[in-house]
Amino acid sequence: MFPNTFLLNYTGFNVHNAPIIDAQVNDTISHHPLLNQTLTFTFDKSVRYCTGWFDVETHQVYPCPKHIQVEEKYEQCLECRNKTGFNPAFYYAKTISDRQQAINQNPHFLYLAYFAPGLMKVGISQEARGIRRLLEQGARIAMKLETFPTAEIARQYEAKIAALDGIVEHIVARKKLDVLKIPFNETEATDELRRTQESISLSLGLSFDKAEIIQTTPFFHCSDIDMRSITIMKNQPTIVGTVKAVIGHIAILQHADRLLAYNLKSFVGYQATIADANLAIDLPIEQMTLFSETIC
Repeated sequence: MFPNTFLLNYTGFNVHNAPIIDAQVNDTISHHPLLNQTLTFTFDKSVRYCTGWFDVETHQVYPCPKHIQVEEKYEQCLECRNKTGFNPAFYYAKTISDRQQAINQNPHFLYLAYFAPGLMKVGISQEARGIRRLLEQGARIAMKLETFPTAEIARQYEAKIAALDGIVEHIVARKKLDVLKIPFNETEATDELRRTQESISLSLGLSFDKAEIIQTTPFFHCSDIDMRSITIMKNQPTIVGTVKAVIGHIAILQHADRLLAYNLKSFVGYQATIADANLAIDLPIEQMTLFSETIC
């Protein structure tokens, strides 16, 4: 059960690859499953608070000791960011922490993540995290190219692949929402991944003999949802409905006869309050699709 009022501290997937959110009340953080939960939250978007820090060794989350307000573009204050000491884009930083250096010495795998036709990114992730990085990004399907002994080695290959046409290193949340309604065809997506792998091998003279496809859709629970029927909810101070699927940070909720898609990440760091179940919301008017195919 969610607290009546709380700070939305985190949204992602737990060690069992199930979608969750963390709710913070004062200095206590609780973990809550999302699937099949009915949410009626209103958020105060006028003030954003630091979400605290994370111990990368014990995987323990700690609240910000000073409960500092932060700028809208940040999730952490400088003190908590330094305590965490983790920077996934360490290769752009002028200096990196001892913790980051230790993490970098662990095995990392190189991957291709598919989001929609023609939209694919390359990335690296800690081998120990399994597929959580791919799930949190909302990749509809992925290919694990190879595992390397350190992050630095994996990054060298990532940079070379990112320099090729048609492959990016980063996809903004807005773009992920925009392509969400494009039907996902697993066969076509797999073929595109394999063609991309072959193109990389030809362009860079690399061979990924152990490359393997990684299925993510089963963890999103969206296989029975017609994605073209969803309504994208942007710039809303509320979350209303029963959670039917979670694709990365995007939750799809059933509200009356509508399917609503929210970017949960946009609510992190803001105070939430449980509202009346009959909370009225403004639904954007969307053009109905002319297609009949129903595929996630």
